[in-house]
Amino acid sequence: MRNKKLNLSIAVTSRGRADIAAHVAASFYPHFRLPSKSQLTVAMGYGDSDFGGVKTPLVVGQRKFDFGFGNPAGLAGMAFLGRGLYKSKIPLRALGVFPSWDRLVFAVHKETGIRSIEEIKEKRIPLRLSSRIGDKFHTTLYVIDQVLQGYGFSLAEMEKWGGTILRCSRPGSKERKEHIRSGSANAVFDEGLKSWGAVALESGMRFLPMREDVLKKMAKMGFPSARVTRGQYPSLEEEIPTLDFSGWTFFCHRELSNKIAYGMAEAIDLCHERIPVDHFERRAMTMQEFCNGGEGGPLIIPLHPGAKKYYREKGYL
Repeated sequence: MRNKKLNLSIAVTSRGRADIAAHVAASFYPHFRLPSKSQLTVAMGYGDSDFGGVKTPLVVGQRKFDFGFGNPAGLAGMAFLGRGLYKSKIPLRALGVFPSWDRLVFAVHKETGIRSIEEIKEKRIPLRLSSRIGDKFHTTLYVIDQVLQGYGFSLAEMEKWGGTILRCSRPGSKERKEHIRSGSANAVFDEGLKSWGAVALESGMRFLPMREDVLKKMAKMGFPSARVTRGQYPSLEEEIPTLDFSGWTFFCHRELSNKIAYGMAEAIDLCHERIPVDHFERRAMTMQEFCNGGEGGPLIIPLHPGAKKYYREKGYL
């Protein structure tokens, strides 16, 4: 490897992740001492690009890119296990997980009288639902429908019994807040809770808990559960169990050389205080939570042994 030219690449699909990738690449390139004529490329695309969303684990598994990001952390878990959208196990390994606190929440207006997800089907309530734009391969919409299947119905069935779906490009879009404040939507099923959760509660909505059996089903698929607490939202009627949608797993192929994985772990360590992260309380990331997982993002897939070696040497594990 000492004299062999290396071409390394990082696939990213959002501006926020591009900022992280740029910091990491700028730290890695001068410190790793790549052979002459080598290059490290950051490739940025949209969510529907060849390496967007659910496709990122695929292209890393196919060795088309060396590194990629998966959000939420459960996406990498699903790919690693070969479940849900993935028909076979993808040989991924983690460098760590960048914190980005989030929950997937089903919220309904109190005027509907709904206190559980079961009631939506039992009473065939025609909700005016604010959710996302996308197809069946959109991560959030896929997970929403998987949760609803645990209750015996789907978004398509809701529309058949008279419900309507108002689509938003992003959880925190102007359209979402207008849907909630104007009353044109009396329900929201989405992630990105920090961007709309407080508005929903202020407007008279309640967050619905997810049943334990549904959460166990999703855990088997790779998506862990978490709680929304009164510490986060003091006006909650009660703390609720729901899906953890936190974290951007930074992953690679399991066959990536130990030397490169070790060098990438070191590069992240050198620049981690400058990396933009998204904790609920807006604090900085620590290397301990990056390589172990934490409230801002669980670590679901195994660490690459080269990265693990670095973290152990530094005492982070």
